[in-house]
Amino acid sequence: MPPFHGRRLAAYERVVEEETLREVATWPVGTTFPTMPSTMRITLNVILRAVFGAEGEEFAELRELLPPFVELGSRLALAPIPQVDLGRWSPWGRFWLMRRRYDAIVDRLIDRAARDEHLDDRDDVLAMFVTSRYEDGSAMTRAEIADQLLTMLSAGHETTATTLAWAVERLRRHPDVLRELAAEADAGGRALRDAAVVEVQRTRPVIDQTIRQVKAENLEIGRWTIPRGHSVIAAIGLVHRDDSVFPHARAFDPARFVGVKPNLYQWIPFGGGHRRCVGAAFATMEMDVVLRTVLRQVELLPTTEPDERPHFRGVAIAPRRGGEAVIRRRVPAVGRAASAEGVLR
Repeated sequence: MPPFHGRRLAAYERVVEEETLREVATWPVGTTFPTMPSTMRITLNVILRAVFGAEGEEFAELRELLPPFVELGSRLALAPIPQVDLGRWSPWGRFWLMRRRYDAIVDRLIDRAARDEHLDDRDDVLAMFVTSRYEDGSAMTRAEIADQLLTMLSAGHETTATTLAWAVERLRRHPDVLRELAAEADAGGRALRDAAVVEVQRTRPVIDQTIRQVKAENLEIGRWTIPRGHSVIAAIGLVHRDDSVFPHARAFDPARFVGVKPNLYQWIPFGGGHRRCVGAAFATMEMDVVLRTVLRQVELLPTTEPDERPHFRGVAIAPRRGGEAVIRRRVPAVGRAASAEGVLR
């Protein structure tokens, strides 16, 4: 958890803004396009820099490898693992080939970190793993580091990118909220933007359920008794759509969260309890910075088209058309002020 809070979290904001500016500069003007490929690139590049500490050749290799690797892994998440490796002729064989390539790249990153005389000054998570020690003084193995980094990537890349695509989809269908958000971003505020991010996650959770295993002898839930060893699925989407929990739950209304922190026993896109997502603060910061940067750089044009239908991608639930957008470039706030001053003169 330390890399995702405090000073390190603040340092990552610059990385997120840089990647967002670079991506938004490529967006076409006046034509419909899906934003999810862009949000996927932004979150991937942020994780490669902030978590992997990757640059140069390794950055380029991971950026090429990881999107198909994660997509294939998502599709295989619920499939049985075969006992025989059929190589590139089978989905699992292709997955294992990509995993071996991934491990080789991480090995090189660890070697480079071990030679870095300024390793203690780095903010990336890989550097922290290399320098960390267990209570007996032993270091993490390379396999452990590779697994931890891959977990952070798979949990924090697609999910955040998908939520951002849903944010575009929701805001374009609520022009009043969109206008208020743009004005707030120009003024340097964030209360409504924070609330909008929370409301997007409530109305369009990208993970619809979370699973817990019963450890007690018997678990009492309402009139049911669930024995030890059984699993319980918390239906996140059902809770978020319950009018008794959130009045007018089907409505997209960020105002319900302005100045109000969500109840973490009711609003659960990050799960809950001691197994709550370790990267929740990082993801929240990332979504805030991306949305703020987008609102300042472009005007998202509203639409009267029907809502995009949910599409299950194997792990995350995404907008079927990728969070489509149509944009106009905005004159930066400084430029608008200068133009206004010129008119007055």
